[in-house]
This record gives sequence, structure tokens and C-alpha cells, in this order.
Amino acid sequence: MSETAPAPATPTRLRTVLIVVIAIAALVIAAGGGWLLRGGDDDDNAKATGPTAVDLGFTQDMITHHVQAVTMAGVERDRTASKSLHSLAFDIETSQQFQVGEMSGWLDGWDEGRNNAHPMAWMGHEHMVMSASGLMPGMATPAQLDKLVRVRGTELDKLFLQLMIRHHQGALPMARYALAHGNSGYVRDLAQSVISSQSTEIVQMEQQLRALGGRPLPPPQS
Repeated sequence: MSETAPAPATPTRLRTVLIVVIAIAALVIAAGGGWLLRGGDDDDNAKATGPTAVDLGFTQDMITHHVQAVTMAGVERDRTASKSLHSLAFDIETSQQFQVGEMSGWLDGWDEGRNNAHPMAWMGHEHMVMSASGLMPGMATPAQLDKLVRVRGTELDKLFLQLMIRHHQGALPMARYALAHGNSGYVRDLAQSVISSQSTEIVQMEQQLRALGGRPLPPPQS
């Protein structure tokens, strides 16, 4: 009696599996990060009883910032017809979800929640710039997110690139401030990673947007 060969895995199925694996890995890192912070001594925090205001504020606010980027990237990944933009969206989605897991682990280790009652206050008044709608720099408004879900084709690709470029531009000052003023080595390392990866992605996305005949939105106020 012959056996039926299993159906070959499709690229979409493989990407879905990979996203699930990365999400699980992020959760494992979150749990492990919290355990390490509770049980180990960080050489940069050896004399501290907990995170500084910069460490904590950056972590909480960057999680919020990242979560929106993951949401927008997921929309583009699912709906774009462009292979290059599908790949870009997938990279943004998975890398930032991974970092969310990492930062969540720090908060667990510090016995702190994810919500920041005073977003951006950790940067000081001279750097704290919130939008008129009360959002952190570069974050898309509810109306923009709603439009992103509704549009299709080239209009979707242009809007995604415009929103994500601006989103990245808003994250960079936050990461630079954390790199300069953060106390924990792992916080500064992640801030440097954000600066490096998102600066490169901004250049890439600007090129892709111009190729589609689009122009970037005005950068966030700084």
C-alpha cells in the first residue's frame, strides 16, 4: 500500500512558521532576561538598586514604539505584491518583535510594567517632544493605521514606506539619547542596534519610495 507524499511547504507557510518560531524565541528571551536580571550582577549596574529613569523609560517607550512598527509591517507583509517590500516588512516585523521580547524580559527582571505613565519624560524637557495627538515621535495616528489597512497595491506600498520611514525617524533620537545616557550595558547595546539597523532601513525605504513615485512625509518634530 503506497503512502501519499506530504504536500510541499509553500513560502507563505514557511514564513508563517518562522514568525511563530521567532515569537516563541522572543518569549523565551523575555523569560530568560528577567531571570538573569533577578539572579545576576550586571557590571554596569553593580552599584545600582534598579534601572535608571533613562533605562526604564527608554525600554517602556521603545516597546510601545516597536509594537506599532510590528503591526504596520505585518499589514504590508500580508498584502503587498512586491517581493522586496515583503522581505523588508518581514525583516522589520521579526527583528522588532524579537527586541520587544528582549525588553519585556528586562521589565520583568526589574519588576516593572510595560506602560509608561509619562512617555518621553525620561529624555528631559529639552528633548521631550510629543505630537499634538499625544503620540510619541514618528508614530502613526489611528486614522493613518486605518487607511493602511484599507488601501491596496501601489497605494499601500507608498503609505507603508511613508509611515515606516517617519516611524524610524522618530525612534532614532530616543535610541541616541539612551545610548548616551543609559546606565545598563544591555540597554545601550540595544539602542545602538536600533540606530544602526533603522538608519540603514531609512535609506533603503527612501529609495524604494522614490522608485514608486512617492515622497517622504515631513519628519517628526525634534
